[in-house]
Amino acid sequence: MQLLKAREPVSVKKQLAIALYKVASCSEYRVVGNVFGVHKSTVKKYLYRVMKAINEVLAPAYINMPNQDEAKYIAMQFENISHIPQIIGCIDGTHIPITVPEEDYRDFVNRKGWASYNVQAIVDHNGR
Repeated sequence: MQLLKAREPVSVKKQLAIALYKVASCSEYRVVGNVFGVHKSTVKKYLYRVMKAINEVLAPAYINMPNQDEAKYIAMQFENISHIPQIIGCIDGTHIPITVPEEDYRDFVNRKGWASYNVQAIVDHNGR
């Protein structure tokens, strides 16, 4: 009888790399799996694991909704500025210029013809 040898666990760094590669490249699970030498179901598992950790651990530190009193105050300030009631945030996007890698540089070129990351944000009446 032959004993099966257990695989080494995938490091947290590699799990994060797999998830970031998937998000950044928009590649299929199969393609990402081939790059990292794992099955496509493993890519999906690690993507969901990393996104869950980001949502539960990091997001609350950086993304928050105002409570009811704060929302009323922000809405009042926006109305003073714009004369439009019941606004608690403004959303917009911008391009952040980057230095592109030599390989696949076209993946980073925006519609304006230069390399950037596209960022979307919501701000209050003070631009925060």
